[in-house]
Amino acid sequence: MFAALLLGSVVGQQAVHSQAEPKLANSPESLTPFIVKSAWLKFGIYDGRILAKDIRRTQSRSLTLYHDEHDAQEHLVVRTVPGQYRLKYAMMLPEQTLHLEYDLSGTFAIRCEQDGDFIQLRQTGNSPIRVKLQRAGEQLEYSGQRLWLVLMRMPVEDRQQLIRLMNRLCPRTHVSLLFEESLAGLSRLSLTPVQVDLNKVRELVAMLDEKSYSVRQHADRQLRAFGRPLVGVLDNVDHSTLSTEQRTRLRLITKVYQVTQRDSVESIVATLKWSPQCWQALAKKASDPLMAKHANIRLAELMEVELQSPDSKELLANDEVLFRLR
Repeated sequence: MFAALLLGSVVGQQAVHSQAEPKLANSPESLTPFIVKSAWLKFGIYDGRILAKDIRRTQSRSLTLYHDEHDAQEHLVVRTVPGQYRLKYAMMLPEQTLHLEYDLSGTFAIRCEQDGDFIQLRQTGNSPIRVKLQRAGEQLEYSGQRLWLVLMRMPVEDRQQLIRLMNRLCPRTHVSLLFEESLAGLSRLSLTPVQVDLNKVRELVAMLDEKSYSVRQHADRQLRAFGRPLVGVLDNVDHSTLSTEQRTRLRLITKVYQVTQRDSVESIVATLKWSPQCWQALAKKASDPLMAKHANIRLAELMEVELQSPDSKELLANDEVLFRLR
């Protein structure tokens, strides 16, 4: 009996050891980027945008590291002047090259090149986040105002490739966990009614253009009372029909939720629950027909059109889905 217990213990230890076995020493992933180890700056996702909020290296610096065992080289440059901060990083391996760029203006870019193919993500100021990739000579591009919308629009294989790159260069963003749990939350939400009174929103937006200041202020407060979910509506409004006063006030309401705290599953779901772009992307998910069906129903309900009508089908075909609040 003792021999059997001892054998079981040894087998168990071997199993645990095999699960915790490190990556192969000659694989590209076995070398942790210096920018991750040094933690000179820590990236996070704020309202769907990638930003660095904890910058520890505040002086200009340039360094190059050599890794003979990997035949690899890393190069890092930090340039700082009052009010400005810019960082560029590169890792060159025989089979792979990684790049990262960041500055305080909102520029964030990462790129991986391997075997003639590449994948890159670029975020500039308030412009849409763009992801480009090349595989076997074919180039694809995805874009969205928030990272979560970009990931929803990507096929599984492309999305996993981007997430691997982000986990490599900025693992503290926890992109994979946040996305998967948010997607599960939105999937559950797709089974429930929309529960947004767009007529009430239109009424309040119309009041923002009244001559009376007190009326405008009352409408402003009522709109803010909708909370974060209203952002999904305001992000997708046809501004061409609105006055300057209306556009300005709606922009200020949206700004309240920008760059305040790191994205959580709850904040992501709340932001996207009334977003037609979100439900349009999920309605096109060929890999999950059930979710696509429920997302299509929710999109039609949100945009106030009949399911399976020409207007409903047009929603899926359009690149941009906008609310008309006037």
